[in-house]
Amino acid sequence: MIENGLLEQFVAFAKCGTLLKAAETLHITQPSLSRSMKRIEEAFGVPLFHRENSKILLNETGRVAAEYAERALTANREMIDRVVSFDRSLHTIVVGSCAPLPIRELMPMLQEHFAGMALTTEITGDEKLAERLKGGQYQLVILRECPEDALLVCQRYLEERLYISLPQGHPLAQKKEVSFRDLDGISILTSGSSGFWLSLCKDKLRSSNLLIQSSADDMSELVDASTLPVFNSDRMLERGYGAPGRVSLPISDPEAHAIYYLACLASEQRRFEPVFSMVRATALRGR
Repeated sequence: MIENGLLEQFVAFAKCGTLLKAAETLHITQPSLSRSMKRIEEAFGVPLFHRENSKILLNETGRVAAEYAERALTANREMIDRVVSFDRSLHTIVVGSCAPLPIRELMPMLQEHFAGMALTTEITGDEKLAERLKGGQYQLVILRECPEDALLVCQRYLEERLYISLPQGHPLAQKKEVSFRDLDGISILTSGSSGFWLSLCKDKLRSSNLLIQSSADDMSELVDASTLPVFNSDRMLERGYGAPGRVSLPISDPEAHAIYYLACLASEQRRFEPVFSMVRATALRGR
């Protein structure tokens, strides 16, 4: 067996092309790296380098060996990641979501059926959720689309529409609904932890000054102390999270309407069936 450290140095040399550059990248001395390359060659038992004076270059066999070395390192990292993820899954349920609301609604169900286990939530980009679920980083994910993937089980969950809460004297406050075009160009308070909604608003409101707040407490203080417009949603308004002194209007664009789906690995379907049953009931009630 060849030590991982030697393989990492060998791959670094293959990528950098010279001992000097590779040594600088690895933060070791050039003589030390040179000795490591000799040990690698001895371990393979075949010539891997062309030697010219004080320089070495990979020969054809060396280039093939470097490719396999990189694959071996990747496989080793994946093995460690999967074992760590599996062990974590025995004690912790990690839920990834594209938006905060469905996480908030799901937590009581998880606490009821998995009492005693640690529950962790993360909000991240849509494109990462399904792959991270299959990779073991998450045990459950909340998506905006139900992927056609035999490895996953998916259940429709909630719907949410984006709203804007405006001061009562704002020119748009008399409308029944507004569009992103109506809002483009004005300053709006925005939560930095709103998941895909933040990306959508950045894309649709390129002339607006989105005042992004990373702290929920800071956001709440600004909402109370100012008359700035602030994003909201029909679900949040139903639960009493309105902005005092403001009129809340739905955003009419199709993109401002989201349908959420709960997904788990097909191999974990039995484990999470009680939660999926409650999610199905929620979807049937339309709440």
